Amino acid sequence: MRSPIFVLICALLLASCSQRIRYEDSKSVCTSGQLNLNSATEKELVELPGVGGPTAKLILEFRSTNGRLRRPEQVLLIRGMSESRFLEFRPLVCAE
Repeated sequence: MRSPIFVLICALLLASCSQRIRYEDSKSVCTSGQLNLNSATEKELVELPGVGGPTAKLILEFRSTNGRLRRPEQVLLIRGMSESRFLEFRPLVCAE
C-alpha cells in the first residue's frame, strides 16, 4: 500500500502538468462588430453561437446580480457555461 504522502505528491505533479488556456491580457476594448456583454439584450445574446435562451437569461441574471463584467471570461462563472462553449463565441464579444 502506498503512503498518503506519495499519493499526494503524485496528484500534485499530475495537476501541475495540466494544460490551461491562457487568455490575452487586454482590457477587452470592443472593436467593430463585437457584442458588448454589458449592454447586450437577451435577443442579441441568443444570436451568439452556443448560447440559447436559457443561457442568455443566466448571463443577464449574472450581470444584474454581480454588476458589469470586467472581462468576457467572467461568463465562465455562470452555471452551465463550459470553456468550449465560451471559446466558440469569444472572438465575437467584449466587456466594456
